[in-house]
Amino acid sequence: MNNFSITFFVFVMCISFSGKSQSFNTPESITFDEATDSYYVSNIGNGEILKIDKTGIKTSFVSGYTSFLGVKLHNGVIYSAEDNKSGDDFVRGFDVSTGKLVFSLRIPNTKQLNDIEFDNAGDLYISDREGHTIFKVSIDHKSYEILNNTINTPNGLYFDAQKNRLLVCNTIDKSEVYEIDLESKKTTLIVKTNYPHLDGITMDKSGLIYLTSWSIDWKNSILLKYDSKEFTEIATNSNGMADIEYNQKTNSIDVVQLYDNSVLHFNLSNKK
Repeated sequence: MNNFSITFFVFVMCISFSGKSQSFNTPESITFDEATDSYYVSNIGNGEILKIDKTGIKTSFVSGYTSFLGVKLHNGVIYSAEDNKSGDDFVRGFDVSTGKLVFSLRIPNTKQLNDIEFDNAGDLYISDREGHTIFKVSIDHKSYEILNNTINTPNGLYFDAQKNRLLVCNTIDKSEVYEIDLESKKTTLIVKTNYPHLDGITMDKSGLIYLTSWSIDWKNSILLKYDSKEFTEIATNSNGMADIEYNQKTNSIDVVQLYDNSVLHFNLSNKK
């Protein structure tokens, strides 16, 4: 896909939350709790999940683990992918009110569990990029199965409730976006791009898709919008834009930045 236009949102807020000695350590993923207007950010560098309250104060929600990647709030539980560096990664779940571990599932022989998503039935999906696999996890039965192992390097995941499909970023030099029909399990290529290393993926209330892309050398990153016809480059920087989430309450795209240890909020209500 060669056609794209470049535009920037007028209102962009970069937040480097400060609070008592707590700081980001290579943040990878973000999720939002509408009930408390709080963000939860996973950190690769120190195995910690930080909570950022509505005033911007950061506190340690969970710590003492090896390395957290994808993070998602579902039914009062913060779920995250723990890469424990041993080849047997875990899906962990922590009560959002107490931080207590309430769910733990080991998935053996994995390379690095990455992004997390939920469907309307409450099933969890998690990508293993280097393991070339997407797993489906039953929270109720504490079990897992392989959903897909034909997408080469699955990374970012997004559940499109309207179409009951899982959108998947295939992170290669000319990245692709696939959809998996969750009823038939059929996998279909949506678009092949000229952008390398697609990472995060989300969708706004209008059905527009947003993605992050890394340069071939992993030094720069781009936030993209895709309207089913063309890509629009929203922002480019060297701060390491990684996982993203659409925040329906604020109508913004929330983006973690690995290299800059910060979070960006792109307010869609103020775009031009």
